[in-house]
Amino acid sequence: MPLPTIRVYVGFSTPTSGSYFTVGHPTLGQVGTVNQIGPDTVWTEITDYLRSWSFRIGATNGDQPTLRYDAGTCSIVLNDDTRRFDPDNLAGPYVVAGQTLLTPMVRVRIVGTWAGIDYPLYYGLADDWRTDYDGPFWSTCTLTATDAFKVFNAESRTAVAPVGAGEDSGARLNRILDVYGWPSTDRDISTGDTTLQATTLDGGMLGEMQVVQDSEQGSMYMDQQGWVVARNRRFVLTDPRSTTSQALFGDDPAGYLASGELPYADLMTTTPDETLVNSVDATAVGGTLQHVEDSASTSRYLRKTHTRDDLLVQSDAIALQWAQWILYQFAQPRRRFSKISFRRPDPGLEAVVWPLLLGTRFSDRVTVRRRPKGGGSAIEKSCFIRGIEMSSEGTAWDSALVLQDADRYSFFTVGDPILGRVGMNAIAY
Repeated sequence: MPLPTIRVYVGFSTPTSGSYFTVGHPTLGQVGTVNQIGPDTVWTEITDYLRSWSFRIGATNGDQPTLRYDAGTCSIVLNDDTRRFDPDNLAGPYVVAGQTLLTPMVRVRIVGTWAGIDYPLYYGLADDWRTDYDGPFWSTCTLTATDAFKVFNAESRTAVAPVGAGEDSGARLNRILDVYGWPSTDRDISTGDTTLQATTLDGGMLGEMQVVQDSEQGSMYMDQQGWVVARNRRFVLTDPRSTTSQALFGDDPAGYLASGELPYADLMTTTPDETLVNSVDATAVGGTLQHVEDSASTSRYLRKTHTRDDLLVQSDAIALQWAQWILYQFAQPRRRFSKISFRRPDPGLEAVVWPLLLGTRFSDRVTVRRRPKGGGSAIEKSCFIRGIEMSSEGTAWDSALVLQDADRYSFFTVGDPILGRVGMNAIAY
């Protein structure tokens, strides 16, 4: 059975002109200066030495009151019997002026190709090049990397005069990235649905970006090509890839040709108690605490409280709506699908499965069916993809998608035969 072609690249150099962030440079290499991370001029392919690879991007948990995307990480194991990837080998091929190029912050990318189409899978910055010895005659190098969230997390800023009062969350994220010097070409920021208080742009950069995301109740993440992406709260209510299912996964023994269900290897679920929130305390910075709760739920299931006192929204009224949004989504216990995993597709399904898995985007809607042993109706749920995991060791290939229950976004939608019924669904703020 054919597999996609995987290629791994590292970027050892950046432009010599212009104020680009340059690893190792005495001034351009300082984190926190105005030097932006620039494009690479040289990508070096190291696929010929590849032994195994794995990466994880996006959320590790899709069912949180405020969705949180984590820093994407990867691990690439390389054959290194000639010490080609040993940073201590100053006679190796990746040495310039007596200095190794096998350093932290080197750019790393993984690309998958299927049917002549290239799919970016991972883009990050090297953490370490670790040499491991397997007896006296063989060694490997494990290259680990983390995406640009680690750069943002390292950035601590000095306060300026308050700016940006009344700007939407997308404009605020752009402001933060502009001040840092992140390239405008390497971002995709939606206009926000929420306007924010002024900012002094002090403290941790990543922390402020995440509070902006949380205040919006949207999404903010690094994508497969290394872009900063932010989506407004209502994005999944309007984007075609989020409103229309992109795939049907199931366990019908009759197979794909009979049911249209693509088989999966395993399906994980949440427990109802771990995703329950029936009491919410929300406070805008400088505002008054807003409390909402579902008394029927707290009486039956005990009080499960979610508290935020750092929201950047501009009024107590919006803080109240923020709290009501979470209560509407989480007040009733439900068993939800949390992760779906796959192995190599069955013969004949490669042309369907590989473009789907390689081309998956966050916020894509998919449909999942499970037929429990013992009979009865199949369980079917619509889910959004919030995280992606892949790994391979030669002929083996494992994939997994972290899921969020799309029913959490069952808000009133004009024209929809189900969601458009007056009195049946809450109106999204």
